[in-house]
Amino acid sequence: MTYGCDTPADRFSAIEQNVELNSFFIKTNIQPNEFRKGKYAPLAQIFLESMDEKNRWALQVVAPDHKSKTALAFLKMTVDGETDEPFFIGSVSIGQRLPIAISVTDGHKISFTIGELEGHPELKLGNQAKLNIICSTGDFVFSDLEWGSK
Repeated sequence: MTYGCDTPADRFSAIEQNVELNSFFIKTNIQPNEFRKGKYAPLAQIFLESMDEKNRWALQVVAPDHKSKTALAFLKMTVDGETDEPFFIGSVSIGQRLPIAISVTDGHKISFTIGELEGHPELKLGNQAKLNIICSTGDFVFSDLEWGSK
């Protein structure tokens, strides 16, 4: 499906769902189309969070400001309530697609490909977690969005 996530400044839109992580995947392309001026930075985000909200794996695509022509992509992990420093992945220009593929097995083994970057961190998310696909203060398209069991 395509999730056209278009929000006014300082507002957000989200798809939220509880998912099973024994053999889970999500894939999409994030395309920033417009950034809006607001108190909060224009943002697109996908995250998986443990049901107790102590552990989270997140991909954020955030614009430095509304005049920017590019957004910066970061990975963020929260472990036992402590959030690590964001890991910079790269940038994506307005109108450009950033391909993303994420899989989780056994509730803790994460594999991802984001653009050219691949990784395999482990994080105890549990057998069930919260999936959130969010945007705020801009127009972002999540195209070819698909998730489920492998």
